[in-house]
Amino acid sequence: MKQYCILFLIPVLSFAQLSEKTNEIYKKLSESKMVESAAIGYAGERSSIFELYSDLGKNASDEEIEYMAYHGTPVVKAYVSQTFFERKLNGLDKLFSYYLKHNDSVRSKLGCVGFNSFLADELYKNVFWEKDGLKSRIADKKYVDSMRALKYQDELLDQMDQREIRWAETELDSVLMKFEQLVLNDSSSTKSLVEIIAGVYHYKEKKRPEYYERLAYFEKKYNSEMIKKYLEFCGN
Repeated sequence: MKQYCILFLIPVLSFAQLSEKTNEIYKKLSESKMVESAAIGYAGERSSIFELYSDLGKNASDEEIEYMAYHGTPVVKAYVSQTFFERKLNGLDKLFSYYLKHNDSVRSKLGCVGFNSFLADELYKNVFWEKDGLKSRIADKKYVDSMRALKYQDELLDQMDQREIRWAETELDSVLMKFEQLVLNDSSSTKSLVEIIAGVYHYKEKKRPEYYERLAYFEKKYNSEMIKKYLEFCGN
């Protein structure tokens, strides 16, 4: 009987870490089996799952975001790890290491395309694309701010990305380097994540000679065409 009582209390204890409002949204989001982008389907309709994520971000404290990033369902973790990153909370590399170790998979839907991925893969991509689009976001924000100052009204301004810019380019470079070192120095790292790292540098046409030896190891281990292409690019 005592054993059943303890097992029964486990989810209650976990939910007790969240405020009533946050817990209410968390439970609804936890029911989802898939991460969805803001607009889904061929018609680009607004995702109700993404709306829950937006509500969670508006209501959850930093401590609650951190708690859910470690203890939520894979779908919740995928969403709140993005918020964890956007809020620039301490311990991002620790969270990434945790995702690497546990290797939780997650199903996602971007627009009308569905795919399987891993939490560590998605967190790395979030940081990379934030850096890749940073200059454009800064330029957009300056434009919107100048138009607002002139009291210019246009619906297009409201549709532009207005998230607060908290990260500097050098800081994002540092985060990515830490992530990459964690991945490449771990012989058990997944093929998908190593290929993402090789792929993004091939896309940027940037050579990383300090990664060559470790990438060569993974190319041999996984017989990966993507890694091979990047190594050939580095050798030219």
